[in-house]
Amino acid sequence: MSNRQEILDLLAKGKISAAEAADLLNSAKEAKPTPEMAAPTTPAAPAEPIKTQTIVKQVENGAKPSWFRVRVRNLETGKNKVSVNIPIRMLNFGLKIGNRFAPELADLDYNELTGMMDEIGIGMLVEVEDEDSNEHVQVYVE
Repeated sequence: MSNRQEILDLLAKGKISAAEAADLLNSAKEAKPTPEMAAPTTPAAPAEPIKTQTIVKQVENGAKPSWFRVRVRNLETGKNKVSVNIPIRMLNFGLKIGNRFAPELADLDYNELTGMMDEIGIGMLVEVEDEDSNEHVQVYVE
């Protein structure tokens, strides 16, 4: 398993935040992998436990994902609060716009992201249920 895959696994398990993952990916890209980098330190556990599940499946026919989707659903009502559908081809454009609102995205490499999504295949990347805010979040590619 590559160093960046380990970072993505930590992100998927909720052990590190997206900003921390971006920092780790950037530092891994700049530096050569070393034994010290193989096991990044994880931040202290959040005060409230969050249920996290990651489901990723490889597609046998070699189909590449064409959509990046994010869903935030109210657990009580079952209705979607947020539904974002971004064509993978437009993801680079979306990252440039997102950079204006979140400067920590400036160093994300579009080619590296799409390469990772192609390797992973189609399926659920991250699924989180937060009972405190009564929300269910899904991030997946189709």
